[in-house]
Amino acid sequence: MAENKGLIYFEDGEVVAESGNAKVYLMNKELFLEIGPGHTLWALQSEIEDYIEQLGDLPRGDVLEIGLGLGVASRYLLTFNKVKSLTTIEVNEDVVAVHNLIHDFLYKEEDLEIIKNKEHVVLNTDGLSYLYSTRFQYDFIFLDFYDRIDEETIPVIKDMVRGCRQVLKPDGKIVGWLDPHTPEEFEEEFRVIFSKGV
Repeated sequence: MAENKGLIYFEDGEVVAESGNAKVYLMNKELFLEIGPGHTLWALQSEIEDYIEQLGDLPRGDVLEIGLGLGVASRYLLTFNKVKSLTTIEVNEDVVAVHNLIHDFLYKEEDLEIIKNKEHVVLNTDGLSYLYSTRFQYDFIFLDFYDRIDEETIPVIKDMVRGCRQVLKPDGKIVGWLDPHTPEEFEEEFRVIFSKGV
């Protein structure tokens, strides 16, 4: 894949994977996922820095991730020594398809050595439906299925956390990705959801 120098991923980048309404661009050695019309940016590879900071050393055991995006968080979760397995839920079949197309680009050889003995299953289904139908219990759950945190997404996040509590082991933890650009008024409410429950 060629390296592009530019500022605007959808003008200066190269499309490296596409399925239905999902496209992955490569620009300046970074991947960008957009979904739908109007260049709606959904995920970018540099979000790994947020994941490192926000997840700390919490991931362990059997892990559930709701929201696949580019698969950057999945790759990171699988590198934890204490993680045995990862189940990733993604509602958008096009996102699953483009993730499969960029797998070799996203996973470096050193990652593959670390994760080779860990099970990673990606299921194309609705997160809430999965939570209320599975009998499996998880040690750690990571939520990253929203593109912003605001008055529209807060109620949906609350519903998802309630569902997650149904499949969380007694000493398990739930963490939601906090977009660094979240307005202060919603950041506080978001933190309460995960600290005190809903």
